[in-house]
Amino acid sequence: MKNYIFDKEKIEGLLSDFYVGTSIAVALYDAEMNMVATSPVYSEYCARVRDIPEGRRGCDECDRIHMQRAKESGQAVFYACHAGLTETVTPIFYEGTLIAYMQTGQFRDAVGEFCQADAPCRLAVEHGIEPSFLSSLYAKTPLISEKKLAAHLNIADALVKSFWVEGLISRNRSMLSVKIEQYIDEHLTEKIHIDGLCKEFYLSKNALYALFRDEFHTTVGDFIAEKRLHLAQHYLQTKTEINISQIASLCGFPDYNYFIRLFKKRLGMTPLQFRKRSLLHRE
Repeated sequence: MKNYIFDKEKIEGLLSDFYVGTSIAVALYDAEMNMVATSPVYSEYCARVRDIPEGRRGCDECDRIHMQRAKESGQAVFYACHAGLTETVTPIFYEGTLIAYMQTGQFRDAVGEFCQADAPCRLAVEHGIEPSFLSSLYAKTPLISEKKLAAHLNIADALVKSFWVEGLISRNRSMLSVKIEQYIDEHLTEKIHIDGLCKEFYLSKNALYALFRDEFHTTVGDFIAEKRLHLAQHYLQTKTEINISQIASLCGFPDYNYFIRLFKKRLGMTPLQFRKRSLLHRE
């Protein structure tokens, strides 16, 4: 099961708009280097190269090599593609986990640091194409200045980050993690033990720890504590007739002093201070 879900149709619409506005093609790949979405237009030059099976394979292999380099470095990689044009690959991380790659390309950089003007002739000879024809198509590809490229990449980066806000990329959680969270919610005021969770869901401790690490990005204890603190905040705001020690017990914190310490550590104030502030805001 893939860890993330992509709204392909909406993402492709946005990438297409980016291409129209910048003449730079953008493609989004998942963490396994499978294409998710792309601006729907190849330059005439790239389209001609990719018409040749060997040319397409060369482009795909070049993509994989530089995605791997981007993954290992954790940074954007600039390079000359198989066909001699400048491309970039930027790894996209969420909470420290690689989720996708953003690739931009099909242009010539103005300073000629990455693009290779002799590539059309080389490819023409290799694949039996008229050199002057392929060179003329190469010359039609956009010529992008370093300053303009930096601006476009900043916009593309902001665009990808907006995918989270708009819900175009979302976590794909397993049904098991959903059931475990529901179980914890239903038993939040009770004692919840690791052994009990393992027995309830037929998991070893290592499997349970791995599930929380991979799907919730936290430990079992911290996950439960955060839920209990969230419930405590709700009670402090709505059940003003109940004292704080009772709220601690209702939220599954039998140790009142531990509850106070944890609440202050996580929220920067005591439960009493939180309640007073909440009441002031309501007035």
